[in-house]
Amino acid sequence: GYYPDDEFKPNQDSYSVTTNFNNNPNDALFSVYDGHGRYGDQCAQFARDHLPNLIARHVEKTKHDKSKKNGLKADSIELNKELTQGACATAHKQCNLAMHTNPKIDDALSGTTAISCYVHGRRNRITVCNVGDSRAVLGQRVRRDSNNRDSHSGNDVQYRALPLSRDQTPYRRDERQRIRSYGARILSLDQIEGLEPVPIDSDDENGKDDIDLGKEIDEGGDPPRVWHPEQDYPGTAFTRSLGDALAEELGVYAEPEMVTRELEDGDEIIVLASDGVFEFLTNQSVIDICAKFKDPLAACKAVVAESYELWLQYELRTDDITMICIFIDSKDQAIAPSVKSKANAGGDAEDVPDTVKHQKESRPVRSRPSVEKSKLLRKMSKSGLSADEEDFDISKLYTHKTDEEKACISQAIKASIMLQSMTESQRDMIYGVMEPVHVKKGDWIIRQGSVGDRFYIVEEGVFEVRIMPEGQAHKFKNGGTVVHVYEGSLENNIHPSFGELALLHSVPRAASIIAKTDGKLWALHKAALRKVLVEQSGRQELLKVLRTIDALSKLKREEVEYIAGTMQLETFGAGDDIAVKGSHGTALYVISQGHCEITISGIGGKKVKKLSPGNYFGHEVIGSMDKYVASVTALSKTTCWKLDKEIITTLKSVKS
Repeated sequence: GYYPDDEFKPNQDSYSVTTNFNNNPNDALFSVYDGHGRYGDQCAQFARDHLPNLIARHVEKTKHDKSKKNGLKADSIELNKELTQGACATAHKQCNLAMHTNPKIDDALSGTTAISCYVHGRRNRITVCNVGDSRAVLGQRVRRDSNNRDSHSGNDVQYRALPLSRDQTPYRRDERQRIRSYGARILSLDQIEGLEPVPIDSDDENGKDDIDLGKEIDEGGDPPRVWHPEQDYPGTAFTRSLGDALAEELGVYAEPEMVTRELEDGDEIIVLASDGVFEFLTNQSVIDICAKFKDPLAACKAVVAESYELWLQYELRTDDITMICIFIDSKDQAIAPSVKSKANAGGDAEDVPDTVKHQKESRPVRSRPSVEKSKLLRKMSKSGLSADEEDFDISKLYTHKTDEEKACISQAIKASIMLQSMTESQRDMIYGVMEPVHVKKGDWIIRQGSVGDRFYIVEEGVFEVRIMPEGQAHKFKNGGTVVHVYEGSLENNIHPSFGELALLHSVPRAASIIAKTDGKLWALHKAALRKVLVEQSGRQELLKVLRTIDALSKLKREEVEYIAGTMQLETFGAGDDIAVKGSHGTALYVISQGHCEITISGIGGKKVKKLSPGNYFGHEVIGSMDKYVASVTALSKTTCWKLDKEIITTLKSVKS
């Protein structure tokens, strides 16, 4: 990670890969640990050195106990789900106790998360254990719908992200209930300091769901945390961990949540990663990036690079980031059934694996700068001047691209949070206006403090990210401290990107990018992107409507044009409720085709009005309100442009 106030802070993450697990060549254990607190690095390393051995010991002990019970040899015993999970749970608790009693580690206010995947090779089975907010995700191959096939890559296969763990944080209602039963408070830092009000919420069965609390509290990277009922400690943003002796008294314990799954056809990618990866990337985004590679190490590097870039965009620092990527090449379908029968022998509980389903993220992915970063952007924007782009001639940028070049750009766009939702026609236009940039070793691509207007994709070459402390530019002729390195390769299909924030805001760059080798980049000018997004059928009329909405009146012209370009069409059937009064509002809608009926309830009774193409509704939720004030129902098949509230939140964050 990069911490400007503590450049020599130790990396508090760790990991372990144990092959030939328990002397079984078919088994393995993969684990990631994310330390926190003053001695978090020591806690993570302690877990790395002890937890795998403890799991192995208790798995072996359980097999030995079962062999004595059934009169079989221990090496012929297979454990069912219940016994495997029991052994893993005991190992986590003992590791936690050992950390508490180790005289060399002070874990009073320090600890570590632990996410692990125990691979039972002969059974085609995995058991995932989770303590904290690191994460495990499965990438399952599915056939792509013919309408969504990527014409440039020719790929008709896509991957679906399935969660193998749930973040144990106060975003989860069940974890909030459990923590509060210990008497703890759950508040954000701003609420603790009196800068934000403390809401009165209910966590009963009719209370708020998992995500709502997070969206209300997590403004600019200030998540809900666990606090002592009377004192301002421990302030953990998670509800389970190894270590954290004082927090354990408040319910932050080391009991793992576990999932046991039979590997199926199509299960091809497993990712274990610390929460630094998922601060700005969804599970699906991570799997999509991994699916582009044949080498799991290259996949790890690409995900970490994208995560790091987003941290630099939205924060003044970066988190420590650790990731393990596992590619499942094949499964032996012949052996697994006979092994399974052994696990069911001896009168044990029926061995039924857990069901893993696609579900919502267990905490919201951040899509806006932190409060501190927003302040810096506002300060920087006052010293930066925006170029006049009214007469920008997009035609001058059009160049022919080969299929190989289009494939390179296409792969990079898929990893971009801002560009990944573009339509096929929008992508085709983007290919045309991307500018090739050939660089030599030592060239400065971006200078810290200069106004940014381009987004870059690395086709080939190595580029250093350097940062100088504010006000100390005169001390660093080389650009400052190297905090990250981008490496692009056509051979390995690695194409990281940087400078994405310049597509939204005319602010000086927060870091310098210097070529470490000769290379080639593709550059996208923000004015070109804006014109690509709005110069399409239907969007010019949409743009006119958006300019009449009061909630958007304080946005700049280019920002409204960007919004118009990113809005997607959504179709509803006759009788569908599009908005319900009093429900949590997430989007504004502009009717493109069809008709709706809006019902407004007030003191004078209900008022019903018909809405036609060009009318809009839901604008209150992109302003100051969280809930819809009226109900809207489609009278016929209706198509609407949809504006997600999160896009407005991101744009306004550097203006307020």
